Formats: sequence, C-alpha cells, structure tokens
Amino acid sequence: MVALLLVAFAPMAYFGLQDLRMAQGSLAEEAVRLIFLNSMIRSKDIERAFINAQADIKNLRHGYAVTSLMEAARDRPEDTMFWTELVEREFMRFLYNKRGYSAAGLLDEYGDEVVAVYRSGNRITALENIRKRNHVTSSHFVEAAKQKGLGVAAITMQAIVPQDVNLSSVTLTRYATKVFDEKGAATGIIYLDLNGSEVMEGLSRMSLENRRAAALVTHEGKYLFNPFMEKKATHSTLFAMEKENINAAYPRNVSRQILSGRTGIIYDDPNALFAYAAVFPEPDDRSRFFVVYDRYPRELMRPEAGVINRKYALGAVGALALAVLVAIGLSQALTRNIRTLRKGVERFADTREGSGKIVIRSGDEIEALAEAFNTMAESLTEYGQSLEKKVGERSQKIKEVERKLMEAEKMAAIGFLSAGVAHEINNPISVVVTRLELIRRAVDKGEIEKAKKDLKVVTHHALRIGRIAGNLLTFSRSKPGDMSSVDLNDITRRVLDLIDYPVGKKGIALKSDFDEDIPFVWANAAGMEQVIYNIVFNAFQASEKGAVITVATARKGKEMVDLRISDTGPGMSEEVMAHLFEPFFTTKEVGQGTGLGLSISYGLVKDFGGTISVESQPGAGASFTVSLRSAFEAMKNPTKGVIADA
Repeated sequence: MVALLLVAFAPMAYFGLQDLRMAQGSLAEEAVRLIFLNSMIRSKDIERAFINAQADIKNLRHGYAVTSLMEAARDRPEDTMFWTELVEREFMRFLYNKRGYSAAGLLDEYGDEVVAVYRSGNRITALENIRKRNHVTSSHFVEAAKQKGLGVAAITMQAIVPQDVNLSSVTLTRYATKVFDEKGAATGIIYLDLNGSEVMEGLSRMSLENRRAAALVTHEGKYLFNPFMEKKATHSTLFAMEKENINAAYPRNVSRQILSGRTGIIYDDPNALFAYAAVFPEPDDRSRFFVVYDRYPRELMRPEAGVINRKYALGAVGALALAVLVAIGLSQALTRNIRTLRKGVERFADTREGSGKIVIRSGDEIEALAEAFNTMAESLTEYGQSLEKKVGERSQKIKEVERKLMEAEKMAAIGFLSAGVAHEINNPISVVVTRLELIRRAVDKGEIEKAKKDLKVVTHHALRIGRIAGNLLTFSRSKPGDMSSVDLNDITRRVLDLIDYPVGKKGIALKSDFDEDIPFVWANAAGMEQVIYNIVFNAFQASEKGAVITVATARKGKEMVDLRISDTGPGMSEEVMAHLFEPFFTTKEVGQGTGLGLSISYGLVKDFGGTISVESQPGAGASFTVSLRSAFEAMKNPTKGVIADA
C-alpha cells in the first residue's frame, strides 16, 4: 500500500514542486525585469543629454562670430571689442534657450579668458573683464588641448553631490574643444557646462508605467543622486542606509560589478537584486563614466512568496489525501502476483538489465505475462548492449572523419593563401632591398637626412611584410576550440587581408563595410576565420573578372550581429540552394572543390548558437548572412550553452 501510495503521489508532488519553484522564480524575474528596464531607460535619457551637449558645442564652435573673434584677437586687436560683444550676446541667447547648460566660455590659445557667460539663478550674465583670468593650467584647457582634430573632451566637474543639494543646480560635466581658423590652425578653446537638470529629469521622471527612480554614481562610486536615502526602513535589512560612496554601502562583489563600466544584472546578492548601466560622457574615453543603477530588496518579495507557498501547501495536502484514498482502494483490489509483476517491471525500468527475473507460479495469465516479460527483458538487454557498442564505435569514427576533413579544408586554404602572400610580399621586399642600397650610398656620402627618409620607407614596408605574414601564421596555427567573446570586425579584416591579393589578381573587387559599433560576438575565433574564408572563397571561385564581393557587418536588433557576404557572380537556382549545405555537394568541376566548405561552415555556425542563410537568383549574384549572438546576450542566457559571467 505504501509503494502504491508513493507511485500515485510522487508525480503530483514532483510537478507541484516544479510549479512552486516556477512561481517563486517568476517573482524574481519580474523584479529583475522591472529594475533592468528602469536602469536602461534612465541611462539612455542621460546618454541623450551627453550626445546633445557634444552636438551643441560643435555648433557653437563653427559659429561665424566665434571664429571671427578668435582671428581678430590674434590678428586685428582693434576689432576685438566688437566681436566680443557679439559672441557674448550669442552665448547668452544660447543659454536662455537651453536650460540644461549653466555656462559657456571662450579661451584664446594662451588660456586667457576671452568670453565667459554664466547662469546665476534666473539671470544670465557675461563675466566682466576685470574678473577674467588665465586658465592655461585648468583641466578643461589641458584636456581640450590633448584632443586630436575636432575631438571634444568631457571633464567631470562634480565628484560628489551631498543629499541636501539639488542636482539640477550643479555643473555636472564640462565639454571643451578647440576652435580653428579658416586655415585649420587652432586659435583657442571653447567650453560648455552641462548642469544636472536634464540628468535629474532622466533619473526621477515618473510615468504611468514606470514609478521607480534610479541612483547615479561616478566611476569611482561617489553618489551624485541617491533616491534610496529618502526611503524609511521598516525592517533591519530593507533600504539599508548608504554612505557617500557605493563601495561602503554594498559588498565588494556588488560594487565592483556596478562600477565595471558595463551593463548587467546581479542575482547573487542575498539582500537585493541589482540592475546597472554605464553612461559615457565622452564615447572615446572609457575610463570616466557614470553608472545608473536600481535595486529591488528581496524582502519585498516575501509577502507574495508566502501567499504562493500557502496555496501550494494546501494543494499538496489535498493531493496527498486523494492519493491515500486511491491507494487504499487499489491495494484491496490488486493481487499479490500483480504487485510482484509491477515490482519486476519497475526494477527493469531502473536498471535496464534483464538478470532479475520475475518468478510467479500462479498457473494463469499473470504467470504467462511474467514469462513473456522475462524473455523480452533479456532480449532488450542484449540488444541495448550491442547497440550502445555500435553507436560508440560509429560516433568515434564520424568524429575522426570530421576532424580530418576539417584539417584537409584548412590545409587547402593555407596552401591557396600562401601563394597569394608570397606574391604580395614580393614587391615590398624589392623596395626594402633597393632602399637599403640607397641608404648605404647615402651613408657613404654623408647624406644622413636622405638616409633617414629611406629608412622610414624600409620600416613601412617591413611592417607591412610582418603584418601579412603574421595574419597567415595566425590563420594556420589556430584551431577550433572553446568559444569566447571575439571581435567579429577584427577577425573579418584579418581574413580579407589574406585573400585580398588572389581576389584582386583575378580582377574581382573586394569591398568591406564594417559597423564599428557592433558588440563582440560569442564564437570561436579560429572557427569564425574558417567560416568567413569558406564563404568568400566560394564567391571568389564563382565570380569572373569585373565582379564585386562585399563583406559587411551590422547589428541585428539588440541581441544579434549579422555578417553579410555578397557577390555579383552568376547566382544559384532554388534547386542548388536546397542542397547547398549538404556534405560533398558541389557545382564545381572535378578537382576544384570537395563540397565540404559550406557544410563545415554550417556546422560551426550552428555550434556558435547562430544561423546561416543564403539568398540568390540565377544571374543576380548570391548573398550569405551569418547571424551570431552578441557575447553579452550569450552570457546572459546560460541555458543556451554558455557560462554566465556576472
């Protein structure tokens, strides 16, 4: 009766426990979704303010009055007063229309203040000449001077904002950039102060769908805005009082992840869930940034979890009572022989071995059924053992054949590329030899400057030879292995550098269009090199002189990255495309291909968790698209075959 009761109740208990865990997990998932979306939305609002600031200072820099003033200050001092008043009025009008800025100014090439306009409460005032000073050692002058060309420097002006100070009244970031004359010579520095009004709005704006605020800290962990301090704790661990620095408020592993300069979620803290997103005032400078983060205390989930637990506890009690009633009824109806038969069947199901025979001496159909089951169990055991052995042997042979085929494809590619590399480095070697002879002669004649110029040419071509040979060496040494976060653009450039010479020699144009903002992808670098080479090589073989092969990368939504390889070759019919990724299928002449390149590429991309597709029509070329998961998305979903990295 006890065994029958367990058989009846165990499935209900198992599935009930699974439902309970799913219900409890859904509470945490909903909380994570809430704070992650809040952090991302707030960070994007702040990032938009930074982007607008860079656009505004660039517009001011190119103003006619600004450039005219800087030229007058340098070449026509008598016109300086006129242009100064004009620029002051232009800056004052700008601050009046743009409430998000607290000051704008102009320094000459020696750091002297030429124009300074600032906001004081509701007034906008130009700085008097007597109060102007030299800023040659100021951080905004120094950082702007370091910028190359039209670059814009972003300088953090506030390391920490006390809780009793309104962020809207604080200068958060100063943007500074060079001013140039019509000949392209730098004549001074223009700066623009971004106050915290738009940042404050992005952090605290509420809507019907989003009622949560978010905190803002610097890359050093110092608070600029902290709405959690205004919360009143009702429990000892709820909304713990935070210090001025986030490193003192949370455990080290939590603060370290929040200040990592990335976007992510923290699950493993016992007290709260966290979501964070980094915002960079200057996109090219990854060392200084702000972090928007939100948290959800786990104690807030306990009331709802308690309701769910009570609900499932009552269900479990009811299911147990029902199972007891059913077990009592069945135990009285079933015979001892049936119980023996059932135990024998369960034993075979657990062990998959037919050695333990069911012995029943009842002289009826139950005994015949037991004998038939014993015979079947023995046959299944023998067949299973034989099948497992054959499957193991075949699997090992298939893996060995696949490995050898991949090595053969790799060796063929290396042989093809080596010939091209040999031709490609021949010219720079000739140049190096010639220039060395010229250097020897120049040294003999004492013409040192001429020797230096020739030496620069030698260095340039030697580096080129090293890069070409290095790319081939990397391609030949690497073997598919574990997956990691890799730069798709860098891998693609390396393969294209190797195949550029034979493609050009055939009269085919090789073009590239890389999206530099795509994230890293989850793949194996060596495997990805093989995929790119196989597809480009197929396009090369299919195309004739005058054709164009285009390789492009682009972001596909938030989670995927596309690699698109297109050619203007003869194209393919639907019948050919239906068999394109099958092993040993080829449309090439005998000796021109094995038919394994695209099949191997398909398997590699599938192992990366991606997809590969093709579009083509006869006479209209072909286009292959490889879609790969971004590394962030892959690590965020460990159930898809990767290891999550908090």
